[in-house]
Amino acid sequence: MRRLTAHFIPAALSLACAMPPAAAWAQQATSLPPNDAPSPAAPGVHPDVRLPAPATPVRVEEIKVSGNKQVSTPAIMAVVPFHVGSMVTQAQITQGLQDIMKLYQQQNIGGKFHQNLRLDGKRVQVEWAIEETGGPAHLNKPLVLESLGFDGNLHIATSALKEAVHRQPGDQVTPATVLEDEKAIQALYVKKNIGVTIVPESRAPHKDERVTLVYHLTEKATD
Repeated sequence: MRRLTAHFIPAALSLACAMPPAAAWAQQATSLPPNDAPSPAAPGVHPDVRLPAPATPVRVEEIKVSGNKQVSTPAIMAVVPFHVGSMVTQAQITQGLQDIMKLYQQQNIGGKFHQNLRLDGKRVQVEWAIEETGGPAHLNKPLVLESLGFDGNLHIATSALKEAVHRQPGDQVTPATVLEDEKAIQALYVKKNIGVTIVPESRAPHKDERVTLVYHLTEKATD
């Protein structure tokens, strides 16, 4: 039996999609990536090296995220429904990219998202490159906080979280003040020796200068 050594090669899927920057930091974009569309194998690939079908599960060997400045890599990986070592299809990988885009939508940050898969018959390397094109860090117009909420907090009471943040309904908020309150929430969790990922989501339900704000929390309690 002839042994074939297959190196990682340009993948059966490479896509790019854009999400425009929000017109105001309380508004959200809605663009999502297109459906999977396998592309031909790269020139020079050995004819015996067969790319897996889009529905065939492969093992994730590596995940790379680059270009993200306003959203941390841990926050991005917290919303991806798989990790290194998982068995996934190409469609599931693209769903991971969609989840990242939704995270950017929640934080009202525009961007272009590029996905490249390098795979052989059994393994895949996932590369996500993000070009941020705008977002809360670039917009300073103050808005009036209409309501404040929290979800996902299992180990710290909502009343304690409301006391920790500085802005309350009726106050003016900007991306800078939201960041300050994120740090206050983080400090409370550090004091309790609990890890947490914080994702703020702002909405303007009345299409005016009033905004609702919800902090989505993913707790990681220590043993």
